[in-house]
Amino acid sequence: MNRDHLVKESKKWVDDAIISEVQREQLLERYPKKQNRPVLLTFAALFIGLAFLTFVASNWSYLTDIGRMVILLTSLTVFYLCGDWVYRKKSNRVGISLILIALLIFGSSIFLVGQMYHYTSYSAFPFFLWSIVAFGLFIIFKDDSFFYATLVIMTVGQLYSGIVFQHFHIWLGLLFILGLGWFVLSSRKVTQLAAFGASYMLHAVILVFSEGMPYYWLIAFFLLLYVVEDFLLEKGNVRVFKTLSILSVFTMLTLQVFFLGNEYVGELTESSLYFFLAWAILFFFSVVRSAMSSTNYYWIDLLLFVPVFRFESGDMLSLLILFLYSLLWLVSGYQQEVSRWVNKGTIAFLLTTFIAYFQLAWDFMDRSLFFLIGGVLLFVLSYFLEKKRRTIHKGGDEK
Repeated sequence: MNRDHLVKESKKWVDDAIISEVQREQLLERYPKKQNRPVLLTFAALFIGLAFLTFVASNWSYLTDIGRMVILLTSLTVFYLCGDWVYRKKSNRVGISLILIALLIFGSSIFLVGQMYHYTSYSAFPFFLWSIVAFGLFIIFKDDSFFYATLVIMTVGQLYSGIVFQHFHIWLGLLFILGLGWFVLSSRKVTQLAAFGASYMLHAVILVFSEGMPYYWLIAFFLLLYVVEDFLLEKGNVRVFKTLSILSVFTMLTLQVFFLGNEYVGELTESSLYFFLAWAILFFFSVVRSAMSSTNYYWIDLLLFVPVFRFESGDMLSLLILFLYSLLWLVSGYQQEVSRWVNKGTIAFLLTTFIAYFQLAWDFMDRSLFFLIGGVLLFVLSYFLEKKRRTIHKGGDEK
């Protein structure tokens, strides 16, 4: 029997006192919810919504203000009501798709109505309104499609605010952290954690650069995401936040290798007491959590968060940290015979070697010779590291 049909029918049976609520739950457990995603329906909804918006935009100038308002309100109401009815009576997926179209129409209506009445907003406030509605739909229907729609609207709105107005929209930021953040920590779905973490990184970059903060504040924001996973997520989950945090700070150290020696960048690294206070608190918690861990090797990750920008040779120290990080994971992986650590150390070591080679030899060698030697060097390194990794993979257990 179709599960959706059983859900509706069993509710009537409970209302008619044919079965109890407990028996209904037992019946539903025999028909688990299928995990296939309504990707096609979601894209269909997006295309229909875009088709509607394109049609309205191309004929916008030929319509009167009243005609425009009638089209917007009518289409908005029809799609919402039809979506709700289909969701409750016929098909959840089709209903969600129709409501997604209505959400798209609502967002575009904000901008079109503003254009009609010559209202100009010098902030991302329209995106904030749009996000509230999307978030409300997510709370009501508890469907992943609305979660991702809300996340995209918030992220695009924050990007718009940062690029156009050089301003971080605080209300969008609060809704993002307190609203979606609370849900991802509660649900702990890997895909939602990954999407939220990636958007968090973008929010942090926009906050730092649009508000004129020194770039090194990014270290604190990346470390905060690392700490959040340690203290708020259960052990054994995929290290989504930590992985994103490590990738981000690794990229930042790479950029420091190339640009920290620049005089202009050096002027941006004046000391900030607040930064060091925030960093010290987060770093302390990270060290404590790492010491409490049964693995006792994840302290190696924390090396990447050491701020070296205030030292005169910060670029070289950044490169040294990258080498230390990769070598320590390689050595630990070989000692403990954990192939995952060996893989991580190998990739980090190859990348760091390439970065060092590019930074130190680019200005002094012929370009063709530069790439030839670099390619041969990386090939030889990867050969020996891969050979060793396969030995470990065959002889050691995965941890």
